[in-house]
Amino acid sequence: MRHPGHEARRKAYAALGIAAFALGGLAACGGDDNGVPVINLYGGASAAGFDKIIADCNEQAGGEYEIVGNLLPSDADGQREQMVRRLAAQDDSMDLLGMDVTWTAEFAEAGWIREITGDQAAAATEDTLQPTIDTATWDDKLYGIPKHTNVQILWYRKSLVPEAPTTWEQVVEQAQKLADEGKPHIIGMTAAQYEGYVVVFNTILASLGGTLVNEDSSAPTVDDKTVEALDILSNFATSDLASKSLGNSQEPEVFAQMQNGEAAFIVNWPYVLSAMRQADPEIAKDLGFARLPEFEGGQDARATLGGMNYAISEYSKHPDETYDAAMCLRSPEHQLQTALESGDPPVAPSVYEEPEFQDAYPMYEVMLDELETAVPRPVTPLYQNISTIVSTTLSPPTSIDPQQTADDLESSIQDAIDGKGILP
Repeated sequence: MRHPGHEARRKAYAALGIAAFALGGLAACGGDDNGVPVINLYGGASAAGFDKIIADCNEQAGGEYEIVGNLLPSDADGQREQMVRRLAAQDDSMDLLGMDVTWTAEFAEAGWIREITGDQAAAATEDTLQPTIDTATWDDKLYGIPKHTNVQILWYRKSLVPEAPTTWEQVVEQAQKLADEGKPHIIGMTAAQYEGYVVVFNTILASLGGTLVNEDSSAPTVDDKTVEALDILSNFATSDLASKSLGNSQEPEVFAQMQNGEAAFIVNWPYVLSAMRQADPEIAKDLGFARLPEFEGGQDARATLGGMNYAISEYSKHPDETYDAAMCLRSPEHQLQTALESGDPPVAPSVYEEPEFQDAYPMYEVMLDELETAVPRPVTPLYQNISTIVSTTLSPPTSIDPQQTADDLESSIQDAIDGKGILP
């Protein structure tokens, strides 16, 4: 049920977007070419090998439409900023939007993307993992077509760790034993002040059964679970098992910690294996993988979902053709192609059964297990604010005071809900 404050917030988000647009300018192109509807794709068009998928879909379309890929900034924040500006200006040259999975609620609440209903919704969610569908849903309505997904897993050096640990306590114990023996022992984790740190914190919190906001994002839900998650982070950050560069570690730094012989364990995305095969084949042969460890005894960890959903702009002049284009671009065969060429894991369970996929992703069972119980980051139109609040309040990780930091989180999230401060 829509909270009474949603309509007011929806107008506020749209107004903020218009203001951002006014400050940022607009560059748009579009229209029909020789009578063939042009479907402008924004988001994901520059991924490795994706030009071949676009060409294949254009050929399959047989003149019904022509997909044109448009470039966006490489970082998610830059992509969102450009989309917000243009959608706030009701730019009708934007058709298909490749959106980060955290944007659905914000864009839907602002009225910028179309609800997907009926037969289209049924087709868009067929052979699709339910958690990925959840990231495309807001207010019990489907607004996105899941394209690809992602979850972090636990990587370790088999020569140092003969048997994969299943709990966080075991990870810490094994790392400490390696440290006592003078061997590589660091546990690599992303804890710089950015989105990857929010992913790590959300995974720990969700694994303990906690959340940050309630279902309709009308109130914070910071509680003892939040304090417990912060305690885990604080104890780790101030131990000898964390990298000295923990507070500056993003995915490349964590990868390097494994490559340079510093880390025995890292928490990172599935790309690690293919990247290590290119960077250092010998270490790649020594890589083991497992589910993220339990942070609470007897409870499987709940990995945080990454990935992308396709959405249809409310201002597109060709919404039906745009839908058809999206369904072609994320067809099972193209999901397989994307996984193999650009490292984006599929949302279709059937693709995980393909021998070619299993050869490239020997950790596919671990990925699939995690994906079936994975969780989104806070589902709220205020996500951008909340993400910024979490990454700044928890930085640097060595400064975390569990109870005080939880209190600060609750206060700041409440301020965001109350409309205090500027939406980033």
